[in-house]
Amino acid sequence: MDTFRNILGALVLSLFATQASAYTISSVGDSFLVDWSTTTTNGSLLSASSTFTVDSFSTTTIALTIDITNTTILTSLLTNADITTVGFGVDPNATATLVSAGSTFDMVSAGSGPHQNFPGGYKDIDICIYADGCSGGNTTHGLRAGETDTVKILLSGDFSSGFAELLYFPLKFQTSNGSYEPAGCVNGDCTSVPEPTVPALLGIGLLLMTILRRRTSRPLQVLD
Repeated sequence: MDTFRNILGALVLSLFATQASAYTISSVGDSFLVDWSTTTTNGSLLSASSTFTVDSFSTTTIALTIDITNTTILTSLLTNADITTVGFGVDPNATATLVSAGSTFDMVSAGSGPHQNFPGGYKDIDICIYADGCSGGNTTHGLRAGETDTVKILLSGDFSSGFAELLYFPLKFQTSNGSYEPAGCVNGDCTSVPEPTVPALLGIGLLLMTILRRRTSRPLQVLD
């Protein structure tokens, strides 16, 4: 029975797992790199990189400078590839205000929806930085291939613990070959835990069926 409970617990945890890409900040000067890379349906490569730097850190606010570069190389198959939205989660939860707008990214808000869903299905996104809107916008209104933009924002929350975790880092490309929402890799670490999966559901179902079959197949005991 203990084995059954342990296996079932592991399957349930895997069922409710989320993307796990994060970096913990705790002091002024902390800095880390986020990279994005994905391939379009016609095989074109989309890529970007960003540096997050902590300008100030207190028990209630954190100031960040975010440099974003669209490193995508355009081709005859990919004539446009703009970055329209960049987001991330904050633990503990936080809100953001714009300190200094970039030439492209000039708006910031919370992720949309009751659970702060981000385009592409990402959840728990507290901060959404964008040009047209959090959900995307015009294919030519974002950060174009080869361009860099810098935006400064102020996070507000309860940081009395002395640290905060920034996580998930989804980004949205609007291209001539459709829209794409890759997750970010922090300092080269692209390790992630998958979202709820069909195998996890099937595993739980098969395990329960096996236990029930064993119980129903046991012979009846006759009491004296």
